[in-house]
Amino acid sequence: MSLVGRRPSRNTFRAALRAGVWSVTKDGQFYGDYMSRDQAIRGACNGARAVEATGSQAKVLVGSDEEVIAHRDLLLEP
Repeated sequence: MSLVGRRPSRNTFRAALRAGVWSVTKDGQFYGDYMSRDQAIRGACNGARAVEATGSQAKVLVGSDEEVIAHRDLLLEP
């Protein structure tokens, strides 16, 4: 089987505030609920990095305006 010309799958994590809880989805499916925006972003970023560790691509979007989060950069923060 040849992987030449094959595009990696795209995984999108979205964090949004719903009914007072930050909800994270991966490709539209439930991924987790969090009590704060920061926790939701960290959860989504951890998921994105885990996906990328398998060789796929991932992105993290937050809020109704779908702000793009640089999920690799959060690895350096305490």
